[in-house]
Amino acid sequence: MHWTRVFDIHSHIGFYGGKEYPYSAALTRMDRNDIQRAVIAPFVTGLIDREDFRRANDYVIASVRACPDRFVGMCALTPAHGNFAVEEFRRCLDQGLSGVKLHADKHGLYSLASQGMAAVMNEVEATGAFVFTHSDFNSKVCNPHEIVLLGQAFPKVKIVMGHFGLDQDLVGRVPAIVERAPNVYLDTSQTVDHPEAVYVTPTRKLGIHRVLFGSDAPVISPEVNLKKLEVAVELFGLSREVAQAIVWDNAQQLLAGVPNGWVSS
Repeated sequence: MHWTRVFDIHSHIGFYGGKEYPYSAALTRMDRNDIQRAVIAPFVTGLIDREDFRRANDYVIASVRACPDRFVGMCALTPAHGNFAVEEFRRCLDQGLSGVKLHADKHGLYSLASQGMAAVMNEVEATGAFVFTHSDFNSKVCNPHEIVLLGQAFPKVKIVMGHFGLDQDLVGRVPAIVERAPNVYLDTSQTVDHPEAVYVTPTRKLGIHRVLFGSDAPVISPEVNLKKLEVAVELFGLSREVAQAIVWDNAQQLLAGVPNGWVSS
């Protein structure tokens, strides 16, 4: 099945497992899958001290500058770094990035619902940037319930929740959980192989605009994620119009008004 246009809301470049994955490799993978645009972030594994984060963010900044028509950039931050996190966020936006990638489990075990989030989130809200956060039902700090609390505390901030909570037995509960926070969107990467639960039920319960195609490339396969969407159309009754919104329109709407968040006509 061919999609008119594809926008991947979640992918990575940089260094992972001792190997470099440059933007040129990302473009090759995107072209092979007819992915016109992608949101890119640093690989989060191995980021510990402030210079680790700065170095990884600089890699994304350079890639966005090299290909502004293909990439939208997110910086990686942890509020555990205090004032540095706010300053780094401002620096990255000034250098052309558009959002923030958070991974509470890997970067300090801070709670997304804690007061410690306020400094970064207030700055995100003031700038109109967006937030992408890892989610895991088995985490005490970044499970879907914590993310909804974050969304309710900052209702003007667009928050993308990655992976539907990463639990194959609980994926069906996600739409009812995030329904309480209309500014929380769902990224489809690393989701269970159940197209109805990932694509059909959420769009019927939440509306078609809150589910966005994400691959988590290159470690996770964009090919498999796109195939799962195809199966949702062919076997589970998802309309092609809704599918096209998931793979393109919803990302465009999410990025409307976001700093440096290029939107096509």
